[in-house]
Amino acid sequence: MKKLILLLTCSAWITTGWAIDNRFEKSVSANLTFTDNEGLLSSNEESAFIVSITPNFSLHREAARSNIDLTAALQLNNQDGGGENFNPRLQFDSNWELFEDHFFIDVDATAGQVSSDPFTSRSVNSVNSGSDVATNYDLQVSPYFINRFRRFADLEARYTRDEQFNKGAVTDGSSSDIINISLNSGEVFSRFFWGLNYTKDEISSEQTTDSNFEEYNANVGFAVNRSWRINGRVGTENNDFTSTRSSNDGDTWGVDVIWTPSPRTSLTVGYDDRFFGGTPTLDFTHRFRRSAINLSYSKEVTNSTRLLRDQQIFQVIDAFGNTIINPATGNPFLVTSNLATLNDITFIDERLDGSYSYQGRRSNITWIISHSRQSDETGTTGGTSSTLFDTGLTYTRELSRNDSLNTSIQFNKTEQGAGADSDRHQFNIGLSRQLVQDTSININYSYSKQDSDSTALLATTRSEYTENRISVGFSHQFK
Repeated sequence: MKKLILLLTCSAWITTGWAIDNRFEKSVSANLTFTDNEGLLSSNEESAFIVSITPNFSLHREAARSNIDLTAALQLNNQDGGGENFNPRLQFDSNWELFEDHFFIDVDATAGQVSSDPFTSRSVNSVNSGSDVATNYDLQVSPYFINRFRRFADLEARYTRDEQFNKGAVTDGSSSDIINISLNSGEVFSRFFWGLNYTKDEISSEQTTDSNFEEYNANVGFAVNRSWRINGRVGTENNDFTSTRSSNDGDTWGVDVIWTPSPRTSLTVGYDDRFFGGTPTLDFTHRFRRSAINLSYSKEVTNSTRLLRDQQIFQVIDAFGNTIINPATGNPFLVTSNLATLNDITFIDERLDGSYSYQGRRSNITWIISHSRQSDETGTTGGTSSTLFDTGLTYTRELSRNDSLNTSIQFNKTEQGAGADSDRHQFNIGLSRQLVQDTSININYSYSKQDSDSTALLATTRSEYTENRISVGFSHQFK
């Protein structure tokens, strides 16, 4: 997979000479971290110094018939507590027009660290992470065909090949073949909308059984006015995965109402009925002059492969729609812990996500919350549900022209159906100072504490721990 990272980097670099718009940012950061609990042990703790070096680069390229966005941060460290010494963070998105207006291809790739099992995880970030993290690599190649039938209808037919590799997880990875075909109403239908859709997702696991998801549906919509729109859909789905249900197939239907009173506000409220029951849906966004609110609720049948397929490694656009020029920084990389256990089990994911952001002249505040209830479809945990809850508050302030303060509080709670529950608290505070235009230094302190209610869990893993950590970092951006 390291060859893949090198190939993507070289392909993006070679084509920069043809670009209409080309922005390339590169930097390097080095950190010295002291921890009083190497490997995050529950007993017999030992202190250690950990050195990490991280080259960072980002590329944005626009040409007449192609677009490339590449962001990467490749961390090397000398941790000796069971964690990975090479921690790649990569996000590559590209679109290529092969035949004018009709034939295109998307090539996307990601690399990042996730918890191999979030219910027993104790990792906070990639430095001193312990042995319960896995590095996930994902590569997607997606050719598609577009055709417009004058102004009456638009056709898109897409095939996607998705390859996932996991290093340090129970499952080695998976291969997916995805087909999407849609025929939607064209420009001539100004207020009335219609569409026909077909989706098939075949997932081949390298460990156990395969999973197949197939759906046909038809949808109609009507724009009452500029602010209100009503949508309805009916269809059928045919699914094949290991389950205790008598049937994973059935008819589907749904309805939703969309309210967009202004470009700053959007609210979608709906209801879907599928083989696992009915559920409401919600998607709300609103932007004030200096703040933004996002809230969403959904219930889907999924697995770790499908969740990792859609994850974002770097935030490239902030809550206000502004592009983040260089999202690869010298800050510690967080380990994604609120997705799912890396295995082949299919489950119902009932998820609520929310965020609030405030952007002042010198201060920024961000609050996020995520609640996921995962109902196991295989019955391996007795058919019970497990819960992942994450919330965090971050505050940053510019103290002067060259100095800034950042602090955060995080709380994670897991409740597993088998009874393995844990709580984790973390507090961070740091100062950074810009020495010259392209060079800065920082010092950070963090305190982490994780408790577990399961004695059986403590006997087999090291989920209960406390840690104090101090790090000093240096970052330089090259011109």
